[in-house]
Amino acid sequence: MSVNYYALLPGTDPAEEGLHIGKHSGGWEFLFRAHPDRGLTTVATWTELLTAPDVVIRAEHGRTETAEEFLAWATRRPATSPEPMRAHARHHISYRDEGGAAFLDHAFC
Repeated sequence: MSVNYYALLPGTDPAEEGLHIGKHSGGWEFLFRAHPDRGLTTVATWTELLTAPDVVIRAEHGRTETAEEFLAWATRRPATSPEPMRAHARHHISYRDEGGAAFLDHAFC
């Protein structure tokens, strides 16, 4: 099962999906969605946005998380995780940021 996560920015209609942060698929590392037009191309830039006041992180099924909760598990690397995780193969990602997080630089679901 996979779950997409979205950032609801101030002024976003709660009925809207929000800005796609990325996707978690069971057993796989988190895959971040890069938004180069917004400067969201690394975990650091996502962290800056997600920890801003009034930004809500919401899973596609409606559950919300704090930035601290979300970033704690979304930034775990497969090699350092206590749980078995699979890393994405190069053909499944566009690039990895300086910390090794997987990013895709185009829309996906």
